This record gives sequence, C-alpha cells and structure tokens, in this order.
Amino acid sequence: MQTVTTDRNSPLPAHPMRSAVRFPLHLPARVETVDGPVDAVTEDISSTGVLFTMPFAPAVNTRLTWTLQFPADMIGSLHDVTVTCVGRVVWHGPAPHGRQVGAVIDDYHMGDSHV
Repeated sequence: MQTVTTDRNSPLPAHPMRSAVRFPLHLPARVETVDGPVDAVTEDISSTGVLFTMPFAPAVNTRLTWTLQFPADMIGSLHDVTVTCVGRVVWHGPAPHGRQVGAVIDDYHMGDSHV
C-alpha cells in the first residue's frame, strides 16, 4: 500500500477523480523549489497536472516552477516546444528512487507567449 502525504487544508483530496487524460511521458525537468533547483523526471502529464519523480518531496502546497522541452518529433512539430509551468505540490509518496510528487498546474506559458 502506498503512503501519501497531503495537507488537510488542500482543496484536492489525496486521490481525486481525475478529470484530465494523463499521458505517460518521461521527460527530464528542472524544477525550481523553495530549497533550490532539482533535477526531476516526469512520469505522466495531463492538462491539469504532472507526476514527477524527484530526489526529495517538497511540502504539500509548496509552489513549484518547472520547464519541459517537448521534442519536435514527439509532438509532430518542426521545432522543439518549451513549456514553463507554475504549480503547487498536492501530494507526495515513495518511489523506487526518491519520491513521487504530484503537482497541479496553476499557470503555464509556451515559448514567449503567455497562456
């Protein structure tokens, strides 16, 4: 059984019913945390959140900023696409190497255009 840490005041339960399709994408990510930058890997991504594997887990509700680069051949584009996201940790639990960290995406922008 997986142990999950959440915050009682968090608006999202530990295992919410997912409303967005998740895609199993394993991409390197540089995550900015209050404790400094961390190298992470995405496990899956949706339009509303991302699951990372990281060496440690920031506290629930901690703000994160991360940048992902989607390879052109993966998304059918002529050029790689960079997406920068701002979000917060909604849960974390053990992983084989480090911690799994679930984050909700509060805002993002692609390249130079803010969405």
